[in-house]
Amino acid sequence: MTILIQHSDPTGTVDFQNPAAVRDALDDLLLQRYGTAYAAGYRQVLVQALDDLVAAFRGDFPGLLRCDTHYHDVRHALDSGLAMARLIDGHCLETPVDAAEHLTVEYAVLGILLALFHDIGLLRRHDEFHVSGASLTPFHEARGVAFMQDYLLRPAMAPLAHLAELSRLIMVTRLVWRMPAEMAPIERVLACLLGTADIVSQLADRCYLEKCRDFLYVEFSAIGLAGAPELTYPDPEALLRNTPAFYSGLLSKRIRDEYAGADHYLQRHFAGKCPYEAAINRNFRFLSELLDASALDRLSRQPQRLIDLARPGPS
Repeated sequence: MTILIQHSDPTGTVDFQNPAAVRDALDDLLLQRYGTAYAAGYRQVLVQALDDLVAAFRGDFPGLLRCDTHYHDVRHALDSGLAMARLIDGHCLETPVDAAEHLTVEYAVLGILLALFHDIGLLRRHDEFHVSGASLTPFHEARGVAFMQDYLLRPAMAPLAHLAELSRLIMVTRLVWRMPAEMAPIERVLACLLGTADIVSQLADRCYLEKCRDFLYVEFSAIGLAGAPELTYPDPEALLRNTPAFYSGLLSKRIRDEYAGADHYLQRHFAGKCPYEAAINRNFRFLSELLDASALDRLSRQPQRLIDLARPGPS
């Protein structure tokens, strides 16, 4: 089956248009790393969570309306979950099983679920039909925490119910949030991996630049950052012109310092050359060329958001 390049992961092997393909990739990783401890106790949790995630973005989950944000769609959710699983695998390869920060299977599955659902707070509740999802951006992380705390207490999530309080780690994906100085080692590891997964999955997207121009700009307009001459981003081109400095001055620094360079676990997972790193470098190299030539009109791809995906179905 041919995968449209804009809907594939950086390896070109996982199709984000097909949630079952993402489920299978996650399942393979967890089974290889944790064996029967995962298969017997947590596989069905992952299957149900992916089914619920897709239903939520389609508007088929009780209490939530259909996703109306173009940039933060189900593709980004699935992309983040897969990146998180690969980061966890790399971390496990480097961490002794008797270390305080070793991720047991329950923490690994929890981390993947937090990555999958980290932007669930952008989905409007049933009584919020009059607002846009993008307008919820300033506080969507806190909404996501509340959602996940309740969600992990559902009967289907019973193996993770005792960890529901760790839903608060979703806050690490907030742009201005800083991790507390006092955290248990395993919580800090999960936070670092989760924040890294959110960032690298976006930056490595094959259509990242076009999505900034066409989708993220619209979401910024909803919260008063874009769309008028006096605002931070008066037009989509201004957003793109500021993107390299935003990456080098904030995002890459955040991964390196606040998240303790957790992106290197991807290199460990891939045993060498990291497809995510290569994709990020390719995106920013191309953007630099376009900016130097004043040729942003050469960004000709038309990105598509993913909403109406079929549910993954039984494993």
